[in-house]
Amino acid sequence: MKIKSIETFLVAAVWRNFIIVKITADNGISGYGEATMGDFEKTIEAAVNDFRPFLIGREIEIPEITNFLYRNFFWRGGPILMSAISAIDQALWDVVGRDANRPIYKLLGGKSQKRVKVYANGFISGNAPPESFASAALKEIESGFRAVKFDPFEGSGPGISDKELNGAVRRISAVREAVGDEVEIMIEAHGRFNPVNAKKIAVSIQEFNVSWLEEPVPEEDIDSMAEVRRNSPVPIATGERIVTKYRFKELLEKRAADIVQPDVCHVGGIRSLTEVGSMAQASYVNVAPHNPNGPIATASSLSALITMPNAQILEFWVDAGTLRREIVEKYFEIRDGYIEPLNGPGNGLVINEEAFMKHPYKKMHLEYFSSDYAYYGDTK
Repeated sequence: MKIKSIETFLVAAVWRNFIIVKITADNGISGYGEATMGDFEKTIEAAVNDFRPFLIGREIEIPEITNFLYRNFFWRGGPILMSAISAIDQALWDVVGRDANRPIYKLLGGKSQKRVKVYANGFISGNAPPESFASAALKEIESGFRAVKFDPFEGSGPGISDKELNGAVRRISAVREAVGDEVEIMIEAHGRFNPVNAKKIAVSIQEFNVSWLEEPVPEEDIDSMAEVRRNSPVPIATGERIVTKYRFKELLEKRAADIVQPDVCHVGGIRSLTEVGSMAQASYVNVAPHNPNGPIATASSLSALITMPNAQILEFWVDAGTLRREIVEKYFEIRDGYIEPLNGPGNGLVINEEAFMKHPYKKMHLEYFSSDYAYYGDTK
């Protein structure tokens, strides 16, 4: 079975464009991968196109292909190239699964657990008042989630004033009061802060029994992340902007995180995600993949995560009433805070390409670090 064609689609969704790669084999079977980042979509598309001449006509042997794409060029790594490789890897796994008439997780060895817990994200963030955070979080709990994540820090960083910190604390307090003690709360920081202020924040939020403080400092300095983790009374999660397994090795060796968050769209794809999971397991660290992406990335993440003994939880973006449901015939069901892989070969999805054409690419950018930073689920 050889690669016959590689196509790319840029599809406008809520606050970002999905970057979708379709690979068709010479037997007519097609598979889909995703490289959604949030910015630089056309650059990633160009990287996929640059790889295309090296792939057309090549026998579909996934480890050989992804190893070639990573190692056989002088410049390697980085978010653009790794995102392109990630989408290609996912699409190849989908092709192989459909050719074998087996789900991807079966090809990886099978389930380590029957289902995967998910948390809601994308329902509110930024400068909304505490009561808006509370009502938005409660709405997600009523829809079936048992865990929520949000960024309460407005445009703060790298420092944070007492007024800004008090505002964030009030938002977290309002959510905890609204959802009760049995719901998990994760706090997102988007790498905003320096170590001094990150440690101050961690101490300030510990009373709310948060499951983790995410990316409290930028990922580029793993030593600073390790410093924060050593001094934090709450668990530290990070990894969404780490794009190679080699960098995760350093993160784990330096004990810089309690939970690692590789993204299947950027870390090299499905196989790399499982390799990071294995390294984390050997360090007694759980895996909670970053996934504010589309349904293809969700299916790919789930295919890998459900095989991991140290799988903790999967991020699930909640603007599913928009394009996310439109581009697939059957969407994921949240039941008591969990999801299961879709039945069917490959990633289990049936893709509606007509929806791609209805939502052509449009340039957009979410400003994370502005004082006006906010999004409110489907409405922004």
